[in-house]
Amino acid sequence: MTTPDSFWKLDSPSDERKLAEWSSAIEQESIVCPAHPEHRRAGRRLGRLGVAVPPTNRDDVVWTWYGDCLISESVLTLLRREGITGYTVEEVEVRTKSPGDKRPAPHLWELLVTGWGGIAPPGSGIALDPRRSCEACQMLVYSGLTTPESLFKERQWDGSDIFIIWPLPRFIFVSDRVARLLRAEEITGVQLTRLEELPQTPATLSPGRLSYWMPRERARQLGAPLGIE
Repeated sequence: MTTPDSFWKLDSPSDERKLAEWSSAIEQESIVCPAHPEHRRAGRRLGRLGVAVPPTNRDDVVWTWYGDCLISESVLTLLRREGITGYTVEEVEVRTKSPGDKRPAPHLWELLVTGWGGIAPPGSGIALDPRRSCEACQMLVYSGLTTPESLFKERQWDGSDIFIIWPLPRFIFVSDRVARLLRAEEITGVQLTRLEELPQTPATLSPGRLSYWMPRERARQLGAPLGIE
């Protein structure tokens, strides 16, 4: 039987000086609620991700201020060679923050998770709040994570090495196989936290829709039957 301690969450190192910034040219969908003007918010990102990376950061994994996980060519080669499942990638437009830095900008790929760990069960503390959610603009509001050891349910997991559990799209979970691989290859720029050791989240979660976080077709396949596409 697979247990929660078989899985890990990928985290960025604590050094904020290494975080990449979004390009000012990036656009996001604008959601305007027809019933409640105060529900106006950003939706999915439009177009390819562009970032500015601090010149001192040459880690194998780079994170943005918004939690995007960017991997180097060598990490992508490693994942493909080992047959790791549950992801796809998109090339990132990269520049360095310092115009005086003569080194070429790193070649990075955005890691897009396609693996699925299902919907967080009520025992985790997470539950849809219908009173705060909105059918008019499809805003989804959930209570926060209080019991991380109850977050994973094997019957909902599709078996992918890399996966998310809804409604925590910025929590990238990986199998013990991936964790061992990252350690063995001494991959820099990433920390690993056991699933059952996750801290509690804010009391309210509002992640948008699944299509904000996954490729559209995969989000449709998983989310349409659940009403979260």
